[in-house]
Amino acid sequence: MATQLFSLEGFRGLTMSAIARECGMSLSGLVHYFPTKDLLLQAAMDRRDEIDQSRLALPGQPRPRGWGYLESLVELVRHNQRQQGIVRLFTTVAAEAVDPNHPANAWLRSHHQTSAARIRQALAEAEADGALAEDAPVDSIARSLIAAMDGLQLQWLSDPGYPDMAEDFEMLISTVRHRWGLPQPS
Repeated sequence: MATQLFSLEGFRGLTMSAIARECGMSLSGLVHYFPTKDLLLQAAMDRRDEIDQSRLALPGQPRPRGWGYLESLVELVRHNQRQQGIVRLFTTVAAEAVDPNHPANAWLRSHHQTSAARIRQALAEAEADGALAEDAPVDSIARSLIAAMDGLQLQWLSDPGYPDMAEDFEMLISTVRHRWGLPQPS
């Protein structure tokens, strides 16, 4: 419920009293678990990231390797299209958190750094498998894929006629693989 409220009201527009009321809790009960709104927001955003990462592999299976990981991000984008509230929360909090004084600024920087590290790891796996060109600009690819995911979400939320952000992201992954990928050795 707090996640939904943050997505609708933004961080600054929401009070702990309103969150407690909407969750059917007393303020003191909520504060027992989350002493500050900052900590509650951090928990909501961390939970969102955990759920997203859990969607990248089948239960009991390791996460996909190399290009398979990057292709699994398309499914994550497709899943996010069915969760407008969560996407709205991310974009709302991210927009507010670009301010270095915002309590979620550290979360946003960590989120982007962790996402880039996972993409770089997948590209390193592709290189180790002989499936990535040696001169591939790994850091630039990672930053560009993250920027594309975030930007597609903004366009999708702001335009009710936006057709399918997963298709657009899939096209980008395909383009990157076509440009920098190598055929898998047999």
